Amino acid sequence: MQITSWQDFAGKNVALLGAGIENLALIPRLLAASAKVTVADRGTRPDFPELNPRVKLVTGDKYLEGLDQYDIVFRIAGLPVATLEKALKDLKIRPVVSSPTDLFLALSPCQTIGVTGSKGKGTTSTMIGSILKASGKKVVVVGNIGRPMFDCFKDLERDSFAVIELSSFQLEDLSHSPDIAVVLAITENDHLQPLSNQNPNYHASVNDYVAAKAQITMHQSSQNHLVYVADNDYSISIAQVSKAKKTSVSQASKDADFFVDLAGVVWNEGKELVDLSKLGLRGQHVFLNTTVATAVSKILNCREVDIAQGIANFQPLPHRLEQFAQIKGVVYVDDSYATAPEAAIAAIGTFESPIIWIAGGSTKGASFDVLARFIAQSTVKKAILIGQEAPKIQESLTHFAQNIPVETPKTLAEAVRLAKKSAKEGDVVLLSPACASKDMFQNAADRGDQFKQLVKNAPKSV
Repeated sequence: MQITSWQDFAGKNVALLGAGIENLALIPRLLAASAKVTVADRGTRPDFPELNPRVKLVTGDKYLEGLDQYDIVFRIAGLPVATLEKALKDLKIRPVVSSPTDLFLALSPCQTIGVTGSKGKGTTSTMIGSILKASGKKVVVVGNIGRPMFDCFKDLERDSFAVIELSSFQLEDLSHSPDIAVVLAITENDHLQPLSNQNPNYHASVNDYVAAKAQITMHQSSQNHLVYVADNDYSISIAQVSKAKKTSVSQASKDADFFVDLAGVVWNEGKELVDLSKLGLRGQHVFLNTTVATAVSKILNCREVDIAQGIANFQPLPHRLEQFAQIKGVVYVDDSYATAPEAAIAAIGTFESPIIWIAGGSTKGASFDVLARFIAQSTVKKAILIGQEAPKIQESLTHFAQNIPVETPKTLAEAVRLAKKSAKEGDVVLLSPACASKDMFQNAADRGDQFKQLVKNAPKSV
């Protein structure tokens, strides 16, 4: 059975496997299509709003048993494909397997723009949305960025644009691709082991991780577009197998379709397109992400004046290099979403001022040696390490950045106190953990929120 319209759900038994927000946002649409809906979740009492009385609820460790009673099942991104396949293996009648992402791409009435990569997805997606809005277009930004896709489905029209931030787990089993696919740089340290019991999905190897990312373009045609970062071997390899029209973006090669220099000037077809530094942006990774967004906007025929206005209107996302306070001449920056060493490197490289660096958290299996080498040549003057990975980061610093003093408090509150004590006027206190957050916090947003509260509530004199 191939799902081509909402009418295909009439009278069908549909199971939503996992009570995540993407699945839950599907419920009103499925009920309106006369489907019989069941939510199945491993938890004994999933933490989600009261369900419509027409929805059946199945919970507990055996929630994946008896899937042959359903016509269609939707996999939430946190559910490993291998786990679902094991549950389906011996069934005589196998249900159709889909996901909210695949269904959205199949049934969306408007053009879709999908953005993936290891870091910068949220910033790039939001920047694309800002430029399209400044161009007078109807646009929604959804997906892994926090707003579920089907939360806004009813508002979409033929002339709308949906910008979708997509993780590897949302992409890995797609049978559809977006109209415009964006592939940012891909690094090896992400998602190679489970983040937590609540998020058990992971990729067995780097090749599996890259293959999942590649799904964003594997189902495109020659009428579609792929925008990719040409400075990254993995994104290049994905572009090489794509059937779409390709647009390259680079910080290293002037031969790319879009080139951004170290000063933040974006060049296209040999002429200056926009000066990002004059629009208030800084940081090489921000320059690159914005250039990617600019490339997408040019594909959609946005005027240069609107591109500049959209960039100027852009508001940085929470927990992504968010400068939220300045106290006694010390700037405080929340970059809690920097959950990999590469992201922390990008953040640290943004600042010319001396940095008090707060880092550490739960493991993602990453090595911190490259990060430590970078820190040795950076403006970091002190490292304050917390959480599960603190000893591993300290070991790398000991080998490659012996000049950096290190403290290892037990709590984030103590880390903030030490940072305030060490910081002088003109310094930056930067939370850029280079690690996941599951050892001490609910998620990276919770970590960032607690950091901001601790900074704002700490005694003025320390």
